Amino acid sequence: RENKPMVDNSYYWKDQIDAVAAVAWDLTILETFIGNDYVFKILEVMKPQQFNEELSNEQKAAVVEHDELKSLLQDALVESMEGISPIIQEMWNDIIVNILTSKCSTPLSAVKGVAATYRMTNRPPPTQASPFVSVILRPLKEFDDSFSSRTPPQVGSDWKTKVISSVAEKYSKAVSELLETVQRTEEALKNRKSSRRTAAGGMSDGEKVKLQLFLDQNEFCKHVEEAGVDKESIQYLTELVSLTKSAEKLLIS
Repeated sequence: RENKPMVDNSYYWKDQIDAVAAVAWDLTILETFIGNDYVFKILEVMKPQQFNEELSNEQKAAVVEHDELKSLLQDALVESMEGISPIIQEMWNDIIVNILTSKCSTPLSAVKGVAATYRMTNRPPPTQASPFVSVILRPLKEFDDSFSSRTPPQVGSDWKTKVISSVAEKYSKAVSELLETVQRTEEALKNRKSSRRTAAGGMSDGEKVKLQLFLDQNEFCKHVEEAGVDKESIQYLTELVSLTKSAEKLLIS
């Protein structure tokens, strides 16, 4: 009988961003319950009997034992709580951030196609951002809309900054590589004295590409602000703006 390859049908919940966020929220509730209600209820149950008369040696020993157990319980609960918070932080700042970064980075493959849009096509200069820009941060926004009310207090909004910073780094790298390609192409055409200039706006193909990249990054910055993140706090976003800034003058050409 031929041996058939085994199929792994395991469910990896860490690959499901909604599941990760839901588990993190459950752990947050558990941490709060242990640190407040649970401790209070246990200590109430363990509360020693009230004595009106002078305590006997046996009763004194019971009180001492209760105090010792109370101290041990508090230490144990505090220790257990200390183990929960790092897990929550890892789930948000590592797992969730990595998943969202991957999803938001997918549309960036379209950056390379900007050059092909204007090379030898006689298209007029661009007047608006490329369609792919509006979907870059869509996964982040949709996730934030679903879990904004279930975000652990200790996590805050740092996770969004991390996602956008990583995406901006990839975006900046893609734009930098494309601009280098455009520069080499323009120099080659210039050396052959055949630089193409169209009647529409008098721009070269390279200038149109640069203008498109400027409009795209400007639109991306708007989406960053809409996500509640200060664009000035993102280093790679500042680099992206710097890369395309020179094309701003083409808007009034």
